[in-house]
Amino acid sequence: MGIRELVKGTLVRIEDRQYERRLRKRQTVYGDWAAALEAKPGAGETEVCAGGHFAVFCAGDGRMAAGALQAMEAYLAAHPGVRILYGDEDVWEGGGKARRADRKLPWYKPDWSPDLLDSFFYFGSVTAVDRELLEEAGFRQEEFSVPVKDCGCVRQVTDFAAYERAVHAWVTLAGGYEKAASCVGHVERILFHGRNGAQQDGFLQPSPFLNSLREQRLQRLRSTPAAEEESAPLLSVVIPSKDHPQDLEACIKGCMLAAESPDGRPPVSFEIILVDNGSTGENRERIETMAGRLSGPEKGGCEIRYLYDPGVFNFSLMCNQGAARARGRLLLFLNDDVTLSQAGTFEEMAALAVREGTGAVGLKLYYPDSVRIQHAGITNLSAGPVDMLRFLQDNRCYYYGANRGKRNVLAVTAACLMTDREKFWEAGGFSEELRVAFNDVDLCFRLYEAGYRNVCVNDFHGCHHESLSRGDDESGENLRRLGRERERLYACHPHLEGVDPYYAPGLNREGLFTTGIRPAYLTAGNGVQRLLGRRNPVSLAGYRRDPCLTLCVEEICGDRVRGYGLVLGDDNACYKRWLLLGEIPETESADSQTPGKIYALKLEGMYRPDLEENMPDQRNVALCGFHVEIGDRAVPAGRYRLGMAARNRAGGVRLVNWSSRFMQLGLHRSNDCS
Repeated sequence: MGIRELVKGTLVRIEDRQYERRLRKRQTVYGDWAAALEAKPGAGETEVCAGGHFAVFCAGDGRMAAGALQAMEAYLAAHPGVRILYGDEDVWEGGGKARRADRKLPWYKPDWSPDLLDSFFYFGSVTAVDRELLEEAGFRQEEFSVPVKDCGCVRQVTDFAAYERAVHAWVTLAGGYEKAASCVGHVERILFHGRNGAQQDGFLQPSPFLNSLREQRLQRLRSTPAAEEESAPLLSVVIPSKDHPQDLEACIKGCMLAAESPDGRPPVSFEIILVDNGSTGENRERIETMAGRLSGPEKGGCEIRYLYDPGVFNFSLMCNQGAARARGRLLLFLNDDVTLSQAGTFEEMAALAVREGTGAVGLKLYYPDSVRIQHAGITNLSAGPVDMLRFLQDNRCYYYGANRGKRNVLAVTAACLMTDREKFWEAGGFSEELRVAFNDVDLCFRLYEAGYRNVCVNDFHGCHHESLSRGDDESGENLRRLGRERERLYACHPHLEGVDPYYAPGLNREGLFTTGIRPAYLTAGNGVQRLLGRRNPVSLAGYRRDPCLTLCVEEICGDRVRGYGLVLGDDNACYKRWLLLGEIPETESADSQTPGKIYALKLEGMYRPDLEENMPDQRNVALCGFHVEIGDRAVPAGRYRLGMAARNRAGGVRLVNWSSRFMQLGLHRSNDCS
């Protein structure tokens, strides 16, 4: 080894040690964070249930949290319509000598989610039930629980199987599965400390009782009349398409498989409506030939109708056109780039969609030839709608079963969305003002506002060749269109901006592409880096443009920008990074790749545990995030393209790269979320 390599190796080790020190300062210990939160006013401890109107059942091995009973009483007093109540929990090992450091695994739960309760017992360790409801249900508490000594309102569960059946009976009797149900409440605080994580895992397992509930749903579906017309199908599949005959054929064949039953029962009766907004003459002929070849009872029991109406791409319009021609009780909107590969998929989704309280039913989708998740429900964060768990491998269980079972979500993707036809038109159909993006989210928002609950089926899946029909959203014009349609979405639903009842406040909410679900305490040490002082233009002489410097701008809002930037294939602990603002001259288009003056803002680095998790093959990436506020006087007013420069302090390598994102700074700043 030469002197140069020896010196470089020494410098790398120094940078790595400094990186580890910075990382430890940014990491937060859960026990300390929780203790500080619970020390706030109103978190006092009590040992009695005031009023005695509710019984509290404890199904876990551990102890009630300090102030838990008081918190439940306060919630019930503020929500007199609630008859069943549950809360969050964690693990605190060590018994009576437990230390803060022994506290871990916070389980933050969604608000009332009946489909999740039908998948596993997510109520967990503590449930409070109205005593009048107990009497109405006729269950004898002594059959599955015993009183807890010195705490008359709390009972310890002794027979969990009987208790689980009782809870479902209570929820049903209280009306929890009905439209706009508000009888089940969620206390957003830790109510119980379990002894170990294995106990939490036990609640996540489907039981024989829950399996029987699924069979009951399927039996009810088979006895459900399809429509007023005797010959009408149960399901109408609407497929918008243009110039993709080969993919369309795979999509249709997938529908035929999805309609079959895995255990020999008759297939789901369905029809297919193809809506084409302008395929070429050659492709139109191919589609007509293919539709004729696959249509008819002898080809799978479905009729295929082809609607050819050339025009500008408007996904919402195409879906509404197909829905207007549909004869089925249920509608399934399906992208032509989605293929279904599991028998029983239609039956599973339809059994949910026909219920009174259900709005839209979505499906877990994978990227092609993989088990990488593309969609498992849409979460509504401050930055906008997000496909949580996106890009993650589906070979493991994520945050408390987030990719398993059936989960209530605020929205699902219209790439595969089933709903009752009457509910669809009650909600107004797809908004044709949202031609490309967020039309599915808007529809789901309106169903939710009408009192329906949307659900994503995660125990079945399809494959999605994303954006095959409309192209990539990363180009400049598409990004601007995406920003406009996002603004229009929240203009129609201002009370839902940044709000999601199925995504707990204790979970991370940062960024559009932070897809892993994890507790927010992990990044509690992060803050906004404020750049207030005046900057002078810089020269990038000596820097080479290289795509290995990856810049992802996740959110732009006013004068704030959030994202991450890292160097692929190298030790990121050795790099100093700058956010670049490249001025776009008025004479240039917004998509110009040659910025004028360039301003560089040195980044401190924000802790991003998701980068470590999602990029295990990359080195020292946990501090590659940024969240920057650019002051009024930091740079001149104008429109800027965002980029990044990076310099290796050990090896001297200098890199630069530019994103497709831009922001407006100055006197007339806007909330440009491009």
